[in-house]
Amino acid sequence: MKFLNFFSNTAILFFILITILFGIIERKNILELFFEGAIEGEKIVISLFPTLLALIVAVGMLNKSGIIYFISNLMEPIFNFFKIEKALVPLILLRPISGSTTTAIATSLMTQYGADSKIGLIASCIMGSTETTIYVASIYSSKIKVKNIKEVIIIGLIADFIGIICSCIAFNLGLMNI
Repeated sequence: MKFLNFFSNTAILFFILITILFGIIERKNILELFFEGAIEGEKIVISLFPTLLALIVAVGMLNKSGIIYFISNLMEPIFNFFKIEKALVPLILLRPISGSTTTAIATSLMTQYGADSKIGLIASCIMGSTETTIYVASIYSSKIKVKNIKEVIIIGLIADFIGIICSCIAFNLGLMNI
């Protein structure tokens, strides 16, 4: 784990140094470009904040209403068979549909259980190894005017299922350290 931390910190440092070096070589005003990017980033964050807040509230309402837990209880034998924590079920069920909602759920799980907890680590791994399959397939197919996407969605959901199972197995095998 120390190697990964060292590697990621070193990679960030090299990325910054290479960016500055290219800016100097191309005779760009690096500081001015940085400020422009920061201002643009701030505008994006401010424009996204209401949406993220609404999603967090909506997920909280779904959790408090009991709908997700009702579905979780119905599917509990399946998740128990694969040794999947019950707290991860909302993330697993909604991941193929919405990236924003599952980001809010993952954030909520990490706030509640801790980012370095079993649930936090598995949630992070699930977020990185799965895709918003239904959303992406719908957007891409509408763009290229394909109507029959059943096979694409089935294959994507199988890939998501494999990513979820592998995330849980990786933790249970000790490949993610707490």
